[in-house]
Parts: sequence; structure tokens; C-alpha cells
Amino acid sequence: MYFGSVRFFKNLILLTVLVLIAVPTAFAFSFYFDLQEQKELIASLQEQLAEKEKLAEVFTKHEEDLPYQDLYPDFYAPQGYHASESKNGVIYLTFDDGPSANTDRILDVLKQEEVKATFFVTGRTSNADLERMKRIVAEGHTIGMHSYSHNYTKIYSSVEAFLDDMYPIFVQIKETTGETPVIFRFPGGSINAYNGDIYQEIIAEMIRRGFVPWDWNISAQDATAKKVTSAQITANVTGKAAKVNRGVVLMHDSAAKTATAGAIKNIIKELKTMGFTLDKITPELKPIMFPYKD
Repeated sequence: MYFGSVRFFKNLILLTVLVLIAVPTAFAFSFYFDLQEQKELIASLQEQLAEKEKLAEVFTKHEEDLPYQDLYPDFYAPQGYHASESKNGVIYLTFDDGPSANTDRILDVLKQEEVKATFFVTGRTSNADLERMKRIVAEGHTIGMHSYSHNYTKIYSSVEAFLDDMYPIFVQIKETTGETPVIFRFPGGSINAYNGDIYQEIIAEMIRRGFVPWDWNISAQDATAKKVTSAQITANVTGKAAKVNRGVVLMHDSAAKTATAGAIKNIIKELKTMGFTLDKITPELKPIMFPYKD
């Protein structure tokens, strides 16, 4: 008989030894993987904490007596910063560097298609361009600040220089249209080759004054040195829009951007076909921004 035999007891002893080895080993591996998960979790939390501390440092710095906080005491939004609403399925068409004659062409199409958009304007002196600013507001679109000079080297030489250049366009929009601008866009975007050392300070100071910065996550690529056609601009926009739930399209309406003006009708029609709602940016919306660099 096998049960009760010497072979039976040998196998039983062998099995017992194997169990005594396997169970602690399993616990050891389990502990090791639990420990690894805990380490990864701790690392993730530390990374989040470091980012929060970085932001807190920027804003704490602004609680100190910084000279540029005293510049332009009337350069404030009508209300405090409260941009927190987010809507999926919406595309915001935005235009930089105008106004120009192309702005009129774009406004004509927007009116025909019953779409509202957003225009980030730069400083102007001609009566025709000032009338275009008025038209943007009169037809129900949003007008935002994009600096007065659009001179990167000048604007990004310091926080003070940024305020020096943004304040005049704030005043011009307000006096020309009767609208106090609340949103703004950095020339070149909030993080660019010119403002690496000060972009966080500028963002913090503008937010402290109640203004809302906006970048983009869809580019029409109409500002490149290479000439692009209206069809290419349309494809650039719709191709990237297919990958987002909520989009801000960067386009330009300066005097040279005739191809962009020619693309607007098709862009609107195709985005609507894709199921998107098209709307203008308003101050309460949570902005789409580039991620901070390490």
C-alpha cells in the first residue's frame, strides 16, 4: 500500500519542505511587488507635490512687494479670475495678429454661417482697423489682447516689459470698442523661445490681475514660412480636431493670410459635420494651456 508506506512519508516530507519554501517565497514576491507599487505611488505623489510647490512658490512670490505689481493700477479685469468651466464637443476658432482686410472676409463668413469666434488683436493706428475692432465686438464675437507691438524681444525682456506692451492694447480695445478685454494670448504662446525664464511669473501676474491666458491645441499651421493653401489649412484643422474632445484652433487674420480667410467656410462646415459646436471664448471658461516645463 502506498498510504502509510516509507515512500508515502518521504513524499509527504518533500511536499512539506516545498510548501515551507514556496509560501515564504510567495509572500516575499508579493511584498516586493507591493513595495514597488508603493514606491511608484510615493514617487507620483512627490512629483505632484513638487509641481504644486513650484506653483505655490510663484504665487507666494507675488504676495511680496514686487515693483511691477504697482504698474498700471487700472490694468485689471472687471472681475477676479474664475475660469473653471469646461465644455466637451466644442471647438473655439481663434484668430491672431489682426485686424486687417482679411478680418472683414472672415467676419462675413462667420455671419453667414452664424458662428461666433475669438480675435486676439494687436495694436493699430488706422481708422479702418479700429473700425474692424468695433465690428468684432458689435457682431458678438470675443476680442482679446495679443500685445501691442508683437515684438518678441521687446515684450519678453522682463515682466515689466510685458506689462508695458500689453497695457496699451488693453486701453486701445477698451476705448475703441467699449469692451474691457479679459482674455489674452501670448505672442508665440505662453511658453516660447523668448520667455523661458519669466513665463511663470508673467502668467501669475496676469492671473492676479484677473486676466485669462489662452494657448491652443489645434494649429492651422498658417503662420509657417512655407506657403500653404486653403485646402491644406482646412485639412490641418480637421485632422487635429478629430483627436480632441475640446479644441482651440490657432489661425491668423493678418494682411498676408488670405489663404486662411479662404479656408474658413470649409473649416466651419467640416467641423459641424464632425459633430462639433463652434463658439467664442468667454472669461469663465477653463483655458487650454501649454504644460509647464520642468
